[in-house]
Amino acid sequence: MRRVGPALLLVAYAGAFALAAFGGGLPAFDDHPGQFFRLWHALERTVPDGRWTADWNPDWWGGYPELQFYPPGFVVAGALIRLVGLWSISVEVVYQALCGVVLLLPALTTYVLLVAVLGDGWLALPPAFVALTLSAGLQSGVEESLRWGILTSRLSLGFLPLLALALRRWIETGQPPRWAPPAAAAVVLCHPANAPAAATLMILAAGLTLVLRPGRPTLLAAGAVASFTLALTAFWTLPFAVRHAWVVPLAWSHLGPWALLAQLGSRPLLVLIGIGALLAWVAILLRRRPFDAVLALFPIALLGVLLLDAPLFRRGWSAIEPDRLADGVVLAALWAAGLGVGALVAAATAKQARGRARPVAALALVALLALLPSPARSEPTLTLWPRERPARWPHLDEVSRAHDLDRLWAVLRGGTDRVLFLTSALRLAHDPAWYAAHSHVLGLAPLFAAREIVHGTFTHPAPLAARFYAGSPSRPRRIETLTEELDGQRVLGQPPERLSADAFEAFARRLRVATVVAPTGDAPRARFLDAHYTPAHTVAGFTVFERRDRPWPQLERITHRRYRLLVPPTGGVWVATGIAAYPLWQAKSGQGRLETRADAWGLLEVRMPLDVFEAELTYSEGLLEWSALAVTLLGGLAWAVWAGRRRRGPAPARGKPASALERRRRRR
Repeated sequence: MRRVGPALLLVAYAGAFALAAFGGGLPAFDDHPGQFFRLWHALERTVPDGRWTADWNPDWWGGYPELQFYPPGFVVAGALIRLVGLWSISVEVVYQALCGVVLLLPALTTYVLLVAVLGDGWLALPPAFVALTLSAGLQSGVEESLRWGILTSRLSLGFLPLLALALRRWIETGQPPRWAPPAAAAVVLCHPANAPAAATLMILAAGLTLVLRPGRPTLLAAGAVASFTLALTAFWTLPFAVRHAWVVPLAWSHLGPWALLAQLGSRPLLVLIGIGALLAWVAILLRRRPFDAVLALFPIALLGVLLLDAPLFRRGWSAIEPDRLADGVVLAALWAAGLGVGALVAAATAKQARGRARPVAALALVALLALLPSPARSEPTLTLWPRERPARWPHLDEVSRAHDLDRLWAVLRGGTDRVLFLTSALRLAHDPAWYAAHSHVLGLAPLFAAREIVHGTFTHPAPLAARFYAGSPSRPRRIETLTEELDGQRVLGQPPERLSADAFEAFARRLRVATVVAPTGDAPRARFLDAHYTPAHTVAGFTVFERRDRPWPQLERITHRRYRLLVPPTGGVWVATGIAAYPLWQAKSGQGRLETRADAWGLLEVRMPLDVFEAELTYSEGLLEWSALAVTLLGGLAWAVWAGRRRRGPAPARGKPASALERRRRRR
């Protein structure tokens, strides 16, 4: 019960939290609707069609291969949940279940890691409780991950303790870390911003193992782990790396590394965790176990990575913002603090291990941590419960009823061509500040109104979105201002009242924008619509403008990967399709394959011969995508063979280097 009892308490608490937050319906605060739509696209289109991450999503920003540039681990987890339910579970229920998994996973894996290290569940419970409830302005915290909907970073960090646990046996016994490659692959596939943390952990483990057991077997094992990790992620990382020009890095925050550390240091709990992490060095002296050194060094090494990344990111040599690395630093410090404090408590209560000393101490420490104050700001250090339901944790049906969204969907439904939203956020409160409570529920228009949309979604890395944010056909190298700060204040990079009708028309014609939706209070500022659009409806706090003409070729959507383009006689000119260009699009007619190109805004154009009036556009995976998938399949098979091999000879004693004789025997 010393291991099972605390785990049951942790799971019960997390289950009650998840039920209160997500049990009543689909969460709809901030980014949740967009995350849900990506999952819906994957589970309803991609997986049933036998596709994978290169599949085309036609519904946002003129189309984009979402999962080729967005971490696919979340979708893979959702597919596994639905597979367990024999594909009969609705996507809404899968998403709610995933929210519960994302909430619990970092806490449960932290608990498993520290139980393996300390040998007692009560000693592991306080750090696991902190991992479960920590917010503190971190991207993987409860507030930003579970309430805002930035789920993938927390899911990724949830696999990092499993990677550490997989490396522990290698360090202490010399046996190859067979489960390290899939654990590291899970970290990368769920969010590549945590790849530096996984790489740092593997480098520390390999370095220490080389010190303890210098020789060829250690080098071969290290090379195998790195190779298998790359192979298992190749189906996604290889196309991502080759086609990186099709994604634009987006700003996350304005904090420099020192301001970030100062912000974290203003929270008493995080200061205590930092102090507790130093006690891991005391644990090394008390226990003399090599893996303890990895846990003690890990937060220091990650802090160094963060400080190194800051100037690299500032110069454009790194795509990972320092803020995204702070979560790994805090989690690593939490492990080290759990080790240090746990080792001291274990030493102090060694004679009372079977009594009540450790449970009482653990529960008292949990209570003390829960009572520590937070700075006077919107985010608490620990989120102990989904406060102020439903205002701060609203569900989709609650938002729909409060803002009459069903009427908006009904007005948009049945229309043709695209809808342009002049805002990406639906304000849930009267506060006009960009950071006030809001929902990107407008991104669900393709699902509820069956219309392709432009904007209406949260910050997006598509090249067309970057051009829209910047207001220029020239593709920006990166977007350095958080686009939500300008949401509703800029259209094509300009204040609405200063945007010319000609500039907007040049964009709208290319994208086949037949409908424009603007907040009713901002509609008078949209004078650029007067030339070609007429206000047709006022509904749900929005004014809906409809276009009076359709000056573009007719495009019929057959499937989300196949279109029919109908044009009048053109005489060998380039015809705009309004679909975002991408290397995997092809055009053909009865006469054969047609030439394609990208226009100034990055949209696909087709060269139509004089006597051709119809063309078919098809999207299909290319040699790169098939090759990357083959690398992953072959790498997975090779890993299974490697992991299944029996180790020859007895394992050396824990914590002791293998002797020369043992190394020679293993080489034979």
